[in-house]
Amino acid sequence: MTRSPAPPTLPSVNLLSEPAFARLAARRLRRWFVAGGLAVLLVVGLAWGAQHLRVRDAEDALAVERAETDRLTVQTQRLAPVRTFVNGIAAQQAMAALAMAGDVHLSEVLEGIRDAAPDGAELTTIAVTVAPPVATDPAGEGTAPNPAADASVNACPGPDPFATHPVIGCVLLSGTAPSRADVGELVIALGESRRFVEPFISTTTTADSSEVTFSGSVGLSDRVYSRRYADPTKGGS
Repeated sequence: MTRSPAPPTLPSVNLLSEPAFARLAARRLRRWFVAGGLAVLLVVGLAWGAQHLRVRDAEDALAVERAETDRLTVQTQRLAPVRTFVNGIAAQQAMAALAMAGDVHLSEVLEGIRDAAPDGAELTTIAVTVAPPVATDPAGEGTAPNPAADASVNACPGPDPFATHPVIGCVLLSGTAPSRADVGELVIALGESRRFVEPFISTTTTADSSEVTFSGSVGLSDRVYSRRYADPTKGGS
């Protein structure tokens, strides 16, 4: 098998000069630069637009917050008289608590003495003396003092002058009883009560009567304070 001869081809001749090729290459390069510049401008434009939207959203949020601040400022100014009134009420409450910190349940004191008195005993004189409490607030804010902190060594006489106990008041009492044993029961009952401290009672007898006459004193503990005007949030024993 024989191959057919290849058809004859004409020789190619490049008619463009080297400077023409250089200009074509430069033109293609300029097109690439222009396309790249346009792409960069497009990216920059998109970024600027997104940032502008963010700034506008932030400005809108700031405007809303400023409007809310202005509203709250106006409301606070309107409520300023209320705050002044509330502060005044609080100051009056503190003054009342301070003035009434020494309030004592005298009815409980008298009831305790009456319950301690044995059958047949008669109380002829009862005198109660309460020392006013002293303000002990270290901050000086005018709050009521704690009555428990105001118990001091009172002049109320006790059975042992060398071992006195803190009291906030003193009860002087006198009366008559059928016997010394009944007076002893009175002293024991007063000593067992948590309202009273160091009962000290002496007795005398008369020749023409079987009854004994007694007189003496008993101290008051801080449990007789009513604390009805104290601040419930501060507690107290």
